[in-house]
Order: sequence, then C-alpha cells, then structure tokens
Amino acid sequence: MFGYTTVNKPEMKFKEYDLYHSYYCGLCTVLKKRFGLTGEFTLSYDGAFLCALLSDLYDEKDVVSARRCGMHPIGKHAIRTNSVTDYAADMNVLMAMYKCRDDWHDDKKLARKIIADILGRKTSSIRKEYESKIAVILQSMKDMDEIESTGNPEPEKMAELFGKSMAEVYAYRHDEWEKYLRTFGDHLGRAIYYMDAYEDIFLDIKKGRYNPYSDIYTRPDFEGIARQMVTEELQEACIAFEKLPLIENVSILRNILYSGIWTRFNIVASKRSGVQNTDEAAKADDSFFSEEAIKKTDKDSDGTEDRQGDER
Repeated sequence: MFGYTTVNKPEMKFKEYDLYHSYYCGLCTVLKKRFGLTGEFTLSYDGAFLCALLSDLYDEKDVVSARRCGMHPIGKHAIRTNSVTDYAADMNVLMAMYKCRDDWHDDKKLARKIIADILGRKTSSIRKEYESKIAVILQSMKDMDEIESTGNPEPEKMAELFGKSMAEVYAYRHDEWEKYLRTFGDHLGRAIYYMDAYEDIFLDIKKGRYNPYSDIYTRPDFEGIARQMVTEELQEACIAFEKLPLIENVSILRNILYSGIWTRFNIVASKRSGVQNTDEAAKADDSFFSEEAIKKTDKDSDGTEDRQGDER
C-alpha cells in the first residue's frame, strides 16, 4: 500500500518489536503462499498494521512457527499467522494492484502495468468474495480520477474519497465493531492521503502531475497547513481506535499511530527545512505519543478514561 503505518522502533520494547515483526513475516509468508512471488513483492507495513489490529480485536488464535527466508537467510525468525492474516493479505494485494494501475494511468510506468496485470490474474479467485468492497474502492478511484482530470486542487474531497476505500479495508466484519473500524480506516486513509500528497508535491509539480496542494505549496505557511491537516485526521482516527477493546497489541499499535506514522513525514519536512539530523526530525512529534496525549484521546473517545482494561 503506502508504507506510512510503521513503528518507531527506538520507542519499542524488544519483545514488542519481535511480536510486531512476527506479524509482518507472517503476512509475507501468506502473501507468497496465496499469490506467489508477485504477491510477496506487495508486502507493506500497512498490511502488517491491519493484521496486528484485527488479530487483537477478534482475539484470533495464532499459529506461531519459525523459518528462514531470502531476507533472513542466516537464522530462523518467528512467523505468526491466523485467519486475519489471510484477509490482510487479500486487502494488501488488492490495494497494491489498484495502486499499480493508478501509477500506470498517471505515469505510464510499464513495470507497474505488468505487476497490476499479474496481480489481476492472481486475485481473480477472491474478487467475488469482496465484491461490495471492491465496488466502493473502484467508485472512489473513479471519482478521484474525475477530479484529477479537472486539475482542480481539492485536498479535502480527494482525501475523503481515499478514506472511503480505507474504511472498506478495515471493515472486517459486520458486527458491533464495524462502525469504529470504518471511522478509524476513513480518517487514517485521509491522513495517509495528505501525507502522500505532501511528500510528492515537488516531484508532481516538476512532472506536471496532479497534486491537491498545487495551489498552496509555495505559501510560507504550507508546512504548517499540511501538518495540521494530517494531525486533525489522525486525532479523529485515534478517537475511534481507543474505543476498540484492544489488549495484547495495543502498545504496538499506539506506537505506530501516535509516533511511528510521523517518521516519514518528519524526515521529508526536515529535508525541506534544511535540518540534517533526521533522528531529531523523527522525534519531533514525540509529544503526540505522550501519556497525556493518549489519555486525552481516550477521554475524547467516550468521555471516560482509558478503557483498555475492559473485558471483551
């Protein structure tokens, strides 16, 4: 997908990182098993985050094993899979396929078209299962293409449309948690769209591609505007997130949402401002990961303090 929902590793305990990495490697294993080497190529942090979130929420029984692979040939590493891993792999591949198609549409990158065609064949057997989700995603993409064709810079509308797609990805089941997962996915998707547009703005302008920030990127307050738009969407996403009864993986997921997701944004921002120390840039929003920030989000979510100790 996009690779923004990554961990802030220095802020994690070793056992937390090992647990997260086992979900990541488990997703990689399932991608290869279900979709071959091309499917494995689509492995993303976004898919691992989805897997860790849904595995915790639905208390899935994990199957833990160990193996070597091309990326880790020396020692065996833990692999954690369950029924959610299959779903995360399906969503990972579908979203990667549509992104490759979009890249081909925008830039005529032949390699992206080839990958999209291969993934199209690989996913033919699962598309019926996700027919309603795919319909929403394709309609959103069509609406985004129409806005792009006009050249009108409409960041809020474009983010809203991408948020609809991500809401479908996170809506795993039709149950009591669906509305929170949809809200979470919606606002997380909007934040990711803003981040991606911010990161690509100068390259898009150089290549004559559409970017929703094309009318404001030269303003002296652009950096602040872009950061505020991301922050507001992430705050809404976190309010929905804190309503989910998460236990086992909650510290990992909070690390990503309150800290890790800012890493790429802050590195890009630091380069543009001339800051060379990217470690400092990556920590620029550590205050967003503070205990006070988490408690505030918990309280905003339902008017009460932290609910993570509640029974499911």
